[in-house]
Amino acid sequence: MAANIWEDLKMRYHQGNTVIRLIMANVAVHVGILLVSIVFYLVTATADPYFSFIQEWFFFPSEITKIPFRFWSIFTYMFLHDLTGVFHLLMNMLVLFWFGNQLSNLISNDKILPIYIWGGVAGALFFVIGYNIFPAFWGYTSNLVGASASVMAIVLAAATLKPKKRMRFFLIGEIELQYIALAWIVYNMIITIRVNPGGALAHLGGAFMGWYFIYQLRKGVDLSIPINKMVDFIMRRKKRPYNPKSKSKQAHQRAESPYKAKMKIYKGSQKSDYYGNEYGRSFMQKYKEMSREECLDTILDKIKRSGYDSLSEDEKVFLDRYQ
Repeated sequence: MAANIWEDLKMRYHQGNTVIRLIMANVAVHVGILLVSIVFYLVTATADPYFSFIQEWFFFPSEITKIPFRFWSIFTYMFLHDLTGVFHLLMNMLVLFWFGNQLSNLISNDKILPIYIWGGVAGALFFVIGYNIFPAFWGYTSNLVGASASVMAIVLAAATLKPKKRMRFFLIGEIELQYIALAWIVYNMIITIRVNPGGALAHLGGAFMGWYFIYQLRKGVDLSIPINKMVDFIMRRKKRPYNPKSKSKQAHQRAESPYKAKMKIYKGSQKSDYYGNEYGRSFMQKYKEMSREECLDTILDKIKRSGYDSLSEDEKVFLDRYQ
């Protein structure tokens, strides 16, 4: 039963769009942390030291002097939430689902993760700058946690891209995205800043980045490129670890391969070229005559029949790149 659930989750993750993957990643991190805390509680009668460790090293600090020693926290904090409950996580994931799918219908799927990441980074910068320049925060320290800034970026990106697009709400009716975004910003300034001023600064940073991303995109500047390149590099390193002993052998095999010419995969009338050294011989023999959609459908059918682990490394790379 557990194996079937795990296979189903993996299939849903790989078949889902970026919004679904982000939600699953946030939930998985939160559940994983809570499960480990249960073990700590059973063994030591308290999970407080464990929670303190998470907060100290993975939440984003307001003290500038700490940031160089936990620089990774500018990314980790946006996938973590309040460790004492689920309301913070639930609200962020609901808003991400609603507005993320709206944005996915307006913009290419490969822009969603960069907007999420850039929104979180901007939120962290607004947070740390605000804590260190405004007198109201002097003498206080805090930590930033949660996907709120990233989610705010998604909301503002959707509202900036299609301000007149309507969303239907239960008991309220249809409301334009621009008014939803405006209401959220006003609420953030009036209510949130009183009870959570650091979080309010981060929300404003995320909102600014959501608007700025679309503003730059309209000018022809795609801020998603560096994020997508970084993610692509990490995924390829993860799936194909460097092995110096096999490097010369792989080069020799490519030199002898009759498929060293470009592999062409067609999407409608548009051609996309994939060089022979991107994929192995068996992958190219199987998929070289297929369109991109046919390749994806074949790989997804294989997952349904035999599970994700049955895929070859090339199939996993192709699925992650073009899903």
